[in-house]
Amino acid sequence: MRITRFPSLKETQFFGCTAAFVDSLSGELNAASMALRRLEGQSKGSAFAYEMTFDTHRYGALIVIDRWSTLISAFGPHLELSRHRAIISGAPERIRTAETILGVANRLIDAADAYSREIVEACAMAFQSLNTTFAEERAEAEQSAKLGPMLPEDYTSARRIFLEDLAAR
Repeated sequence: MRITRFPSLKETQFFGCTAAFVDSLSGELNAASMALRRLEGQSKGSAFAYEMTFDTHRYGALIVIDRWSTLISAFGPHLELSRHRAIISGAPERIRTAETILGVANRLIDAADAYSREIVEACAMAFQSLNTTFAEERAEAEQSAKLGPMLPEDYTSARRIFLEDLAAR
């Protein structure tokens, strides 16, 4: 990840990365949910294109979380935040929780013979739960977004770099 090659991050840069993280994670989870809903009622292997789309996004969510974990590990111990300090202090626990939720959902899907309504609903609820796991990060992203075009260049630049890092997966 290019962003981890920076010698340090300023608070505004970190918050730019935070916004990129929550937006990317939400996007992957929403796309996975939509693909999974298209598969509802079908047996495994009967809708290959939708299954590939679903797999891309459910594993994409894991990649987004892994990249966030890498960023937190690299900069978290050295970063002082004036607000939303729990983003860093609670990150390891939230990351473990997210990985556990995704792991359970993935094992449930992988063990099933078909995409039953119950499995689809259970996974959709897991994905929604995962989105709320990062409520602190979401709150910061929403707070910063209120500045719109007045966001500092450091924020938008770091956000763009983190998104580019995710796209390079």
